[in-house]
Amino acid sequence: MKKIHFKYHPNIYEDDILVHKSGICQCCGKQINEYIEHVYSAEDVDCICLQCVSDGTAAQKFDAVFVSWAEAISDPEKRDELFHRTPGYLGWQDENWLACCDDYCQYLGRVGIDELNDLGIKDELLQEYAMREDAYSLEDVEECLYKDGDMSGYLFKCIHCNKYHLWVDAN
Repeated sequence: MKKIHFKYHPNIYEDDILVHKSGICQCCGKQINEYIEHVYSAEDVDCICLQCVSDGTAAQKFDAVFVSWAEAISDPEKRDELFHRTPGYLGWQDENWLACCDDYCQYLGRVGIDELNDLGIKDELLQEYAMREDAYSLEDVEECLYKDGDMSGYLFKCIHCNKYHLWVDAN
């Protein structure tokens, strides 16, 4: 089956929001082997194929969104693509999608301090992150940030300037 590409979530097939088992899509009724169950809707929806996400059918049918919160941008079409045609990611709280250059960034995946060091971007990202008014203290982040820990980092990259951005969340 052809893989579906998501502009803002290019690594969906490696992300833990994608369930890799058989199910029946509640939107189109097809038997599928991969789906998402993370949907914000008043209806009880827990099995949506990626095709129904990408073409907007599921969002329309279930009056649903797939992302709970994102930074503000000016283009309503990009906002529609993110909220109604892009799978979110699993965070400790609700996901927070970052923006740069008046567009949403690509979500690349979870990271900890080790991964940021491996990429050579730790100091730059922590310095930028510390400027957020809702940031955890840098001491806590440097001590507690682990890819799969109680404090996780969520790595984003701007699709225009290629700058990395970090969101941090804890349980």
